[in-house]
Amino acid sequence: MRNKTILLATAVMFAAIVFLFWQNDQQIYQDQGRLAVRVDPSDRDAVIFTWSSAIDVPMARRFEEAFDEWKGKTRRIVIELNSPGGSLSEGGRVVDVIEKMKRTHEVETRVGADGACLSMCVPIYLRGARRVAAPSSRWMFHQPTTRDFFTDEKVDEPAFETRMTARRFFKRYFVNSEMDPDWRAKLERDWQGGDVWKTGQELVDEGANVVMVLE
Repeated sequence: MRNKTILLATAVMFAAIVFLFWQNDQQIYQDQGRLAVRVDPSDRDAVIFTWSSAIDVPMARRFEEAFDEWKGKTRRIVIELNSPGGSLSEGGRVVDVIEKMKRTHEVETRVGADGACLSMCVPIYLRGARRVAAPSSRWMFHQPTTRDFFTDEKVDEPAFETRMTARRFFKRYFVNSEMDPDWRAKLERDWQGGDVWKTGQELVDEGANVVMVLE
C-alpha cells in the first residue's frame, strides 16, 4: 500500500511539472516575441519582417509562421533587426528558417540608424543575400557563453569547453559566411576574452563584408 502511495505521489508530481512547463511555453508563445509584418512601401513585391527583441523563443516559430503566410504573395523578404542577442539554440533555428526562405525567395537583412545587432543577432544578419545597415548602427561580436536553462545565468565551464564552443560557433556562423577572411581572422584574435564593438560605417571601412550597403 505504501509503495502504491509513493508511486501515485510521484506520478502526480511529474504531471504537475509537465503542466508547469507546458503552461510556461504557452505563455511565451502568446505574450512575447511579437513579429511586425508589413508590405515594403518602396517595393510592393517585398514584405518586411521586423524583430526588435532578444533572440529567444518563439522567434523562429514567428518567422516560419509569417513566411508560410506571405511566401505566395511576395518574391522578396526584408528582415529588419534590432536585437541585443540572446539564445544560441533559438538563433540557430532562426538561421535554419532563413535558409529555407532563401531557397525560393530573395532575402535582405537590415539594421537601422537607431538599431543594434549584437552577439547572436550577427549570425542571423549574415544570412541575408543583401545586407544593408545605417552608418551609425551598432554591432558587437563576442565569444558565446553557456547559460543555465532555468536561471539564464552564465555557467562557469572549463576553459577547453569554452574554446570548443567558440570554435564551433565561429566555424558555423562566420567561416561559413561571406565575411572577409582577413577581417574574420583578426576578429578571432580580438574577441579573446572581450567584446568587439563596431559601427556600420566601421565595418564597411574595414572591409569586413558584414554590411554590404550603407543607407
